[in-house]
Amino acid sequence: MNVGSIKTVMTTEKKNMSQILIGNDFWKMRNENISLPIYWRESEVSNHHVGVAGTSGAGKTHWIRQFVTGMSDTIEIDIFDYHGDIEIPGATTVLFSEATRYGYNPLILNTDEHYGGVRRAVNDVIQAINSTSRKLGANQEGVLRNLLLDTYMLKGIYADNPLSWKKREASEAEIKEMKAQRNWSGLREIYPSLSDVINLAKRKLKALWMGIEDKDHGRQALSAFDDYARAMAAINQLRIKLNKANIKDDEESQRLEKRMEVAKGKALETHATFLNNMESGREFEEAMKYNSKDVLLSVITRLENLHATGIFNANPPPFGNARIRRYVLKPLAQSEDELKMFVRFRLRAIIRERMQRGESGGKLEHFIVLDESKKFNDEDASNPINIIVNELRKFGLGILLSGQSPAHFSSDFIKNAGTLLLLNLATSDWDEAARKLKIEVKNLKYLKPQESAAVRMLEKRQSAVFRQIKFG
Repeated sequence: MNVGSIKTVMTTEKKNMSQILIGNDFWKMRNENISLPIYWRESEVSNHHVGVAGTSGAGKTHWIRQFVTGMSDTIEIDIFDYHGDIEIPGATTVLFSEATRYGYNPLILNTDEHYGGVRRAVNDVIQAINSTSRKLGANQEGVLRNLLLDTYMLKGIYADNPLSWKKREASEAEIKEMKAQRNWSGLREIYPSLSDVINLAKRKLKALWMGIEDKDHGRQALSAFDDYARAMAAINQLRIKLNKANIKDDEESQRLEKRMEVAKGKALETHATFLNNMESGREFEEAMKYNSKDVLLSVITRLENLHATGIFNANPPPFGNARIRRYVLKPLAQSEDELKMFVRFRLRAIIRERMQRGESGGKLEHFIVLDESKKFNDEDASNPINIIVNELRKFGLGILLSGQSPAHFSSDFIKNAGTLLLLNLATSDWDEAARKLKIEVKNLKYLKPQESAAVRMLEKRQSAVFRQIKFG
């Protein structure tokens, strides 16, 4: 093999297999004055999940850049940049705010029968809202679920018919133009959006307040029928009682019969009105689904607040075919609920995409970076972060979490992360970090910002222990 061939092979290996220098073995340098480099190698770690913990100024952003730029150019990368300071060469950056109005329409469907569909999309919306500090009540959740399902049906999209799931995506501007041109057939061919759900909810609320869509006729018919049934029961009970006593009381019988006839006439009248005004054939079901004005109004308020943030609008971000996508979320930091909803919703979408593509044979194909992970971590098994670290390794998905303390990572993440890199930690975090990581406090005391660190890599055929390293 000539020199040119060797260079080609080395370049190809570097391109297709990630290798990142972490630092040098601290004790080798101190005791033997020997530089023993320690590498993070994609092919050697048991999984590709990485945790980086350190106080402000300890170098977390630097290490995020090191991992991202050290990845092979075959790996897709999504960076959720909380502070807006993770500058990456070659990354396509999109700012998410009320002004830019870039977002993801949560009602766009994954059309795969196994990993997508209407019910999963509906559940994703509800789970995103319930991940916030203000979870939906049981009645609110039921109303929202019905609103979402009915919004899909108005577009000809049915949960039990995968052939109906295929529509197309459109921006807010395109939808507005189509409405101005009264292009109703064209509008039916695009996916619904939150605006459609809000409009439907307002129509339902108007129906409850004003009797539009004939909801009141149905309730009046049922009430009249109940009155008639009670009158009939009363007269029958009286007849039985009088017969047993062998008593004739024509006056009381006549009074009850007259009451029964009046009730019967009212029942017939209201029932006829109800039948004559039926339009959809589902009026009873509609009344049961939307019979509380207060609940419906509260759901409308939640949806309008969500729509106002812009993050779930029908304006897809201009990432194009970028391999490295950087989501600048700094404007959303003022509202942690909306921020958490957005990130978790995107993580669930990425999870589904990776599972749909199938297993990767242990190769890393997609990498997620999540800054300030404390805001998104918890011990809930349904949290997409925990799902990724527990189940997505075989589908080629890895995640890097950055935070000020390992105490902010979930137990599942600490247990399953292939790599934990500890930079300088606040003294107040030493005890909890030592407890969660099974590391001695004395090993945390010597960590210095941008000078030294401790790293644990779960490498194949190697014991999982923290190693002290020195940078530079």
